[in-house]
Amino acid sequence: MPPEILPCFASLNGRIGLPSGNRVTPPPPAPSNRRNLYPNPPVRNVSKIRVKKSLRGKRIPMSDHSLKRSLLFCILFLLTTGSVFALTPSARFESRMVWDTAIHRAVLFGGQTSLDSGTKTAYVLNDTWEWTGARWLQLFGLNSPPPRGAHSMIFDPVRNRVVIFGGRQNKIDLNDTWSFDGNDWTQLPTATAPPVRELAGMAYDSARDRIVLFGGNQQSYINNGRTLVQTPLHDTWEFDGTSWTQILGDGPAVTKPILEYDQVRKQTVMIGYDSKINTVMYAYDPVAVKWNQLTPATLPPCANEAAMTWQGSNNTILLTGGVCATTGTTEETLEWDGTNWTKVNLTLFVGSFLGEAMTYDPDHQNVVLFGGAPAVGVFLAATYTYSNLIWQVVGDLDFPVPRSLPAFVTDPVHKVIYLYGGLNDSTSFTDFWTYANGLFQPQTAVVQPADCSDPLAAFDTDRQKVVMFCSTIATWEYDGTTWTQYDPTKTAPPVHQWGSLDYDQTLKKIVFFGGYDSSTASYLNQTWTYDGTVWSQAKNNPPPSRSHAAMWYDPTLKKTVLYGGLGRLTSTDRLTRYSDMWSFDGTGWTEIKPATTPGMRYGAQVTIDPKTNHVLLFGGIRVDTDPLNNQVQVYANDMWDWDGTAWTKVNTATVPPARENFGFALDPIRNELILFAGYSGFYLSDLWSYSNGNWKQVFEVLTRRRAAH
Repeated sequence: MPPEILPCFASLNGRIGLPSGNRVTPPPPAPSNRRNLYPNPPVRNVSKIRVKKSLRGKRIPMSDHSLKRSLLFCILFLLTTGSVFALTPSARFESRMVWDTAIHRAVLFGGQTSLDSGTKTAYVLNDTWEWTGARWLQLFGLNSPPPRGAHSMIFDPVRNRVVIFGGRQNKIDLNDTWSFDGNDWTQLPTATAPPVRELAGMAYDSARDRIVLFGGNQQSYINNGRTLVQTPLHDTWEFDGTSWTQILGDGPAVTKPILEYDQVRKQTVMIGYDSKINTVMYAYDPVAVKWNQLTPATLPPCANEAAMTWQGSNNTILLTGGVCATTGTTEETLEWDGTNWTKVNLTLFVGSFLGEAMTYDPDHQNVVLFGGAPAVGVFLAATYTYSNLIWQVVGDLDFPVPRSLPAFVTDPVHKVIYLYGGLNDSTSFTDFWTYANGLFQPQTAVVQPADCSDPLAAFDTDRQKVVMFCSTIATWEYDGTTWTQYDPTKTAPPVHQWGSLDYDQTLKKIVFFGGYDSSTASYLNQTWTYDGTVWSQAKNNPPPSRSHAAMWYDPTLKKTVLYGGLGRLTSTDRLTRYSDMWSFDGTGWTEIKPATTPGMRYGAQVTIDPKTNHVLLFGGIRVDTDPLNNQVQVYANDMWDWDGTAWTKVNTATVPPARENFGFALDPIRNELILFAGYSGFYLSDLWSYSNGNWKQVFEVLTRRRAAH
């Protein structure tokens, strides 16, 4: 790819379109304007951000995680109806997916996230998902391959198992072999193995019962890790289910090969590009042990990061997506009939992608595609199917899509939790859900607020209504049946993002504090109360300006209490991560100074444990000290108990993964606490319950058909 095109794909870490032997210094990422808060590395990835020993007055790298709204609206228009999506894997690139005929589901594994502008890191994943033909289900086996992207993955129908090989884990290429039997992953020990690599082509030759692997890239870094060097490989290997054997030491000079087995013509087909970024095509002859070049009248124009799969509905190989050397990504879909490539005249297509995962679903007679990146470099968490000349977005209507910053509040009168809105990399949501007794239900019959960004919500126990406050200063109330807007001409708190809100049962008022004003790039320290009729400002002794603070009505102190956050001591100071506590009496604030606190953090969430009447605080972005005495930011998954006097760390056998900006509320039917979604370098949609001192993941198990070996 010409160097002038590379900046378009900065978020892919410079990995797209590197011609053979070229040395490319990946361009620095553009400043993020995404609208969430400041993501940092997840705890489980170990990587951390070193910062100065003193936080006050010093910089800590971060991002503002906000939406690329103006650019995405035209490209992702069909993706912005949040309620049509459901539980899905997080957005990712260079993941892999194959159809498992034994369990009659597609299996998706791994991939990498987009570049986090705060940490300058793209995280690799090792989660396993199944697509049933209508919905996604996450699998939690006892074992899993290490995180990776750009790996090779096929289904072996003789042994009824998915096989993956190699891939990339951050800056390390791999050459391990793993199998998945529909329940768990097992590493396959082999006496020999191909050298480490990423982006190799791999296909299963059913006529000979062999996995064929070709080429790929080996990565290395020079100039103290600043310059990426990719060395292409052109060797051919075969795997018989037990051992790897090298067949050819050198073959065609094909970069980023994509392999697929033609089940009618009993032939392994390879598409890739040459040193001039032109598409080339080969077929493997196992008898002569060579690759024969194919020169049909037409070749797919953009093989780089395209996806290809066998299509049993018409016995063709289907190819879609990819990026061209001069024209960027393509929307073309083509079919190979053994002789020619034919462009499909699509009736409907919703975008162009690269680095997507794709397979064929023979049960539903359609192609399934997940994730990838449009030309703007924002990774997607969308699922598509293709059949009858139509690509369409699909999803389960019964579960909210991954997100952070939703309103998540308990209504004890109607015995439900309400979920409204939130956001991810592709959209801000305005969907409205109830959660009760273990189930989400979309409230499609309710006319909810059409645009409430960064929603904050609390339940007014005296008027028995949910009060929701938006960043645009719109105030809404919900009585269990109807949403009503507060008169927008009356006095209200300022436009803001990431403030804090609760209902004070002593004052019988909603309390709002702080936030961030993006128009002036300043943090706020204003306090406002709302009695159901009017907003009023309280100006006495406010805490320092901040956003992302945890705030709750304390059942022991009988006051609103504020903890932590991110902000500035004065308007001229640099950012501070807080660990202070304050209480509000209706007129002003008083600092509380317990002996121990959960430490400096922001984006944590709190709720009341009904069985102890104590406050429980979970997660957020925490500031730690590493062995070199440097202060570092990490996503946290620790939990703390506040009894009105002291903080105590809560230790449990199982704990949810680290995150910030999630939902945390009481399910009044089961009398258990519910944790949902959030962000930890990528968006989450997992669901957890906490009761009697234990965490338990809430997930659905559907009966699967399993073929005999």
